[in-house]
Order: sequence, then C-alpha cells, then structure tokens
Amino acid sequence: MKCTREEWKKLSDRVMYSLRPTQYPVAMKFAHTQEELDAIPNMNYCQNKASVCKLISMAAYFQETFGLTRDHFSGPYCAINNGCMDVDQDYLDGSILYRKPTPWHHDQEDAKKHIAENRKLLPEVPYIGIACSSLSACDIEEPDVISLQLPTQAAFHLLAGYVENDYEKLYFPFSGESNCADTWMYTMKTGKPGVSLGCRGDRATGALQFGEVRVTMTAEALIKALDGVDTVEKNGIGYPYNPVCLYKNQF
Repeated sequence: MKCTREEWKKLSDRVMYSLRPTQYPVAMKFAHTQEELDAIPNMNYCQNKASVCKLISMAAYFQETFGLTRDHFSGPYCAINNGCMDVDQDYLDGSILYRKPTPWHHDQEDAKKHIAENRKLLPEVPYIGIACSSLSACDIEEPDVISLQLPTQAAFHLLAGYVENDYEKLYFPFSGESNCADTWMYTMKTGKPGVSLGCRGDRATGALQFGEVRVTMTAEALIKALDGVDTVEKNGIGYPYNPVCLYKNQF
C-alpha cells in the first residue's frame, strides 16, 4: 500500500486516538538493495551495533527514520532471524540458544528445532537492510509492515476490530526468544497479524514496557482493524473498557 506522508500521518492519528498506545506506530521496509534504502529520505543509518527491536523503538520515540544494514546488526542471530544475512552453520546448530550467555534451551536438539521453525519465515534472498520510520512523520511511501507497541487491552480491541468484518479466527505462533519471528517476519511471510508477548530482546533493546505486547500488521490489515474498531464503538462498545459497568444505562 502506497501513501503520502500526510496520509500516513492520518493513519497514525487514528491509531493514537482509537487505541491510546504509549508509542507511535512504526512503518517497516525490508530492502534487497542499497539503492532502495538510499531512496528513503531523511535516513539515519545506525553506525553502532543495533537490533531491529532497537530500530523500531528509536523510530517511535524520536519520530524519525532509521536504517540498519547487515554490517551493523548486534549479532548474526538477529541479522539472520530478520532475513538480512545468509544462514550459516552456527545458526543452524542453534548455538546461541543453548550456550552461554543466552541458554534458552537445555540441549542442542531443542535449539535446532527452534531454528528450524524460524527458518520457515526467512526470505529466499537476504535483505541488505531494514528501515523503520515513525508513521507520524513517515518517510516510507510503501511499508511492508506496521509495528505497534500496545497495552494488552488495546491489542485486544484492535484485533477484535480486525475480525469484526469478514470474520476469521486468528492464530499466533509462539517460538520463544524470537519476537521478530512471531511478529514482523510472520506478517511479511503470511500477510496476517502477528502478536508477541514480548521477548527479552524486545524489552531490553526495544523498550517494550511491562504490560505491553508487540502487534504487527500490513497497512491494509491495520485499516481493516481500525474500521472495525470504529464500527464496534458506534455500536456502543467503548474503549478503554470500564471496570465498573459495561453500558451507560447501568448507572
């Protein structure tokens, strides 16, 4: 979906007004060439090591545009999981998931199963890098994914809006310490909304707060969800939900 900066700003305003999140939504672009990245205006390239979680957080907080190329990823696990580096043997062995300093699995076999699931979401040809731009001042004309940082109640309300029309039951994967796999990479691969409870990486480097979750959607899916939110609210289901009563006539 391609829009002007002004149109993206209107979409951002809808998110902020309807859901009252703590951070602005962020547009994400996955680029196969340096020329694609360079064509994005106002780009701030990361010069130090960073993660995609951090890139999203910076774009949301500073309301600017940031780019991360494969040379500046915080490590190969992050780079490969985000489709920006060729799969190597160390990744296939799952070393980072069962050895110190991050032993998420007690043995190599479970780590390799984890990696095998992550691989299903990787592109055939690695990306050269990723750009993230705050939707409130978006420099990306045609984002691949929109990332949202939402309180759990807001996430429920948004997803309830998504299924308000053209209903389909949603299913969300949980892969463990791979927030990227369960959210934006899942959305990139399937076109479906992605949800993560928030892995250690996203909370440590992405500033995902206590009580918040990560939700990703395509722009089209986000508009569908917000339209649904408008409909349910017109039908009397207000947000945020009142803990005292459900309907005004209960007073």
